[in-house]
Amino acid sequence: MVETIERDKNDLFHYSWGERFFKNPKTLFVVRSIALGLFVYALVYGFIHPKSSQNHFTTAIFWSFFWPFFMFLSLPTLGAYFCSICPLAFVGKKLIHRKGKALRMPRFLKNPYISLGIVLVVYWGLFYAFPSVFAKPIAVAFFYTSFTILAFSFYFLFKDMSYCAYICPISAIRNAFSRISFMWLGSYESACVSCHTYECAKACEFGQSPFNFNKNNSMGDCTLCMDCANACAAIHYKVKGFGFSLLQPIKKARAVDVWAYILLFVFMTLTMKIDANLNHSAFGDYLPWVWMGKKLHAFFPKSPLDFDAVLTLLVALFLTLFPVFVGFSKAAQILKQKREELFLLIGYAYAPLALVASIGVALKSFFTRYFHSVINGFIEAFSLPFHFIKPLASQGAPWLVWFGIFDYIAVAWTLFLLFRRIRLLQSPARNREKMKAFFWLALLPLGYLFIVLI
Repeated sequence: MVETIERDKNDLFHYSWGERFFKNPKTLFVVRSIALGLFVYALVYGFIHPKSSQNHFTTAIFWSFFWPFFMFLSLPTLGAYFCSICPLAFVGKKLIHRKGKALRMPRFLKNPYISLGIVLVVYWGLFYAFPSVFAKPIAVAFFYTSFTILAFSFYFLFKDMSYCAYICPISAIRNAFSRISFMWLGSYESACVSCHTYECAKACEFGQSPFNFNKNNSMGDCTLCMDCANACAAIHYKVKGFGFSLLQPIKKARAVDVWAYILLFVFMTLTMKIDANLNHSAFGDYLPWVWMGKKLHAFFPKSPLDFDAVLTLLVALFLTLFPVFVGFSKAAQILKQKREELFLLIGYAYAPLALVASIGVALKSFFTRYFHSVINGFIEAFSLPFHFIKPLASQGAPWLVWFGIFDYIAVAWTLFLLFRRIRLLQSPARNREKMKAFFWLALLPLGYLFIVLI
């Protein structure tokens, strides 16, 4: 264990304000307590005031503040800071420290695709399918109470932070988002060479080894709880370039990370873009899925299912999976590589498509929906002596189009990463063959660019 160390200038722990805000246990306790208080109060308020007309707070906290605005902006920038202050994880740590013997998590539950499936199907799928239902405070309260009960059940039954590591909807996308982040938790290797106590690893409730993060070019399941940083001074939290780890080989690459990028692109980005640029365009009524949606609404006028959103989601899924399958199949054939291995090496280049483009959506929603919803929710829930405020901008405000720049950044960045990651390939293929493979792999970002330009 190291008690003092000379820190680099890009290490936030080098500065008193950085150490106090991101590392100090007292500060973290206060921030986590506030988050827990808001979480519990929003749930209780939702049950007491179940109707939308009398409760704007519950939906504002969960659908505007915690998710997606805070998460969408914090994960691609600070890393897994959302997990660091998560109310469920905060209480979960207290529970696992006070319970007796616990079970080991069964191997079949240690499948990262469970978490990915939950966030895509249970969250995004239901959100698209039944938007009117999940606009009601009582539905939101029941939804998050269910996750709370599930989380606490896992904390009581199993060892360590099993729920956070394998089941929580955030766990599958935590690593994916952290790849874009300009922040990196690791250790000063010069101090770790002679270490034999491994206090940082012992302090980690997730069984991570921070001294290996730099070597593996991966932070694993790190939630930035900072327990390791308080156990040993050799831990750093450095400012680096956006997505710097995506330019380097990833020793423990996982297919689930790549699928997270691809499927999050479908659910968070492409579906919304198709709806905005195609469904509501001048020729929208001639699109087959729009026509079919209207027919289904006519047949089932009282159905709470949003046929338009579900059909648009299915179209986005096809428009993503088809070019991905064709692109990797053709590229593997050209480069004489196994498609699965190529998918692991190159697939990380799709990260900006899912994450950067969604930042533009989140920022636009901040001005048109999130900000006034949260402020008015607080005014209502805490009986503050202020009048309700209006949105900062209307949906048709001309200047909002500037947030579309994130779409172009996402495409350009993805193309750059595809080019760089193909060069990491250990292959006898000539540059001409690699360029052919590049264009096949670029079908997805170029297709998205086409939809953006419509």
